[in-house]
Amino acid sequence: MVALLVVATFIVALTIDALVRRAQKGKVEPAKVYAPVVAKRAPGFPLGYFFAPGHLWVNLRPSGRVQLGVDELIGRLIGKANAIQLRKPGEKVRKGDLLVSLVQGDKTIHIPSPIDGTIEQSNYELEDSPEEFVENPYTKGWFYLINPTNLAQDLKSFAVADQTKTWWSKELKRLREFVQNHLPQPALAGLTLTDGGLPLDGLVAHFDQKTVEELEANFLNYRTKKEDRSN
Repeated sequence: MVALLVVATFIVALTIDALVRRAQKGKVEPAKVYAPVVAKRAPGFPLGYFFAPGHLWVNLRPSGRVQLGVDELIGRLIGKANAIQLRKPGEKVRKGDLLVSLVQGDKTIHIPSPIDGTIEQSNYELEDSPEEFVENPYTKGWFYLINPTNLAQDLKSFAVADQTKTWWSKELKRLREFVQNHLPQPALAGLTLTDGGLPLDGLVAHFDQKTVEELEANFLNYRTKKEDRSN
């Protein structure tokens, strides 16, 4: 009698297990959706800084030199770079020349110079701490100290003080539209730049190479033709 009860219990267990497996087999696992978080804090604008149309900031020093780096909007869009390629002190640069290359995964973002001048100091500490140009863009995240040659003329197209707020607002709107039109994941685009927030850190990693080149042309004012880059 005991043996029959054990066998019956075993058969019931097998039946229940088979039913559970069949039910699970019919279920469709929900797709995993990348759910990023938009930075909560509002962007800040250092007093007295100038902002170039290509999203680099310029800080005039008492010596007449200028310190510059990429602004927070583009910095967060790029995110922590895998590598930063800087030019050497003593090199002369002209407006539009390649100033710094930021490597993000298999993508390289090219940032041109907004001014003419000679590089006096390169912030090589960024090579060891590339996150600084994102986390502390206006302090430790600077790229170069440059001796400008035509600063008065160059600054005419830059935004400063209250002009920066107006310009930033317009750029956020443009960038929101750009992201929504180019991101391969609609859900990701929908969570990006909501309510005027900052872009998601490292969003460039979701772009293909063509989109990166369009980003450079539309927001960094960088030439995208290979023959131009070789000059």
